[in-house]
Amino acid sequence: GGAGGGGKGRDVSEGGGVQWVDVRLAQLLLQFGHREQALAALHEALRLAQQNDDPACLAHGLLWLAHAQDGCGADVWGRLAPAGQREGEAAERRESAQAALLERCLSRAHEL
Repeated sequence: GGAGGGGKGRDVSEGGGVQWVDVRLAQLLLQFGHREQALAALHEALRLAQQNDDPACLAHGLLWLAHAQDGCGADVWGRLAPAGQREGEAAERRESAQAALLERCLSRAHEL
């Protein structure tokens, strides 16, 4: 119930949906290019999802965390690659970073 469909039927006033509010806030922050604040909101959402035993919100939050850490947000758009770095090298680094991030997400999910 509540703001995002998780939290085992508890409403936001009982703390069951606050984690969903943080996920939605992070989405909005990313849309406006405030990546660091979005990451902070996502970390809080993940903490609350764990405390409230909300696996749906946890999975959704981890997805958005991967999306944010992959460079989503206007503050990272349009940045030029470092001088001398080729397009292929940049793509390889992104893929490697994505794989490492997914492994961390899976590791964190298994800890729960």
